[in-house]
Amino acid sequence: MRLNESDLLREYTGQRYEIEMPMTSWVGKIPEYPHPVASSISSRVMVELGMVTAVITAAAVLVVGFLAAAVFAVTSFKFKCITLHIESMFMY
Repeated sequence: MRLNESDLLREYTGQRYEIEMPMTSWVGKIPEYPHPVASSISSRVMVELGMVTAVITAAAVLVVGFLAAAVFAVTSFKFKCITLHIESMFMY
């Protein structure tokens, strides 16, 4: 004897229960597909932040380079002055 699902449901006269899908909270639920407008805004903002970071990094490298050169020049000058002063002390 083969049972067909549709035949069984037609002949069944008892109580029927609707099976509910498990409910999940919307809090913290990630959508399956991101919104296209939000996605494009996010990538644009990320590109802009990357460019700003690159420009600030380049400016910082230039400033630090100039400061390093200035510190080197000052220390070289002071060293030369101290060396000349010590040499002049022993010349007499």
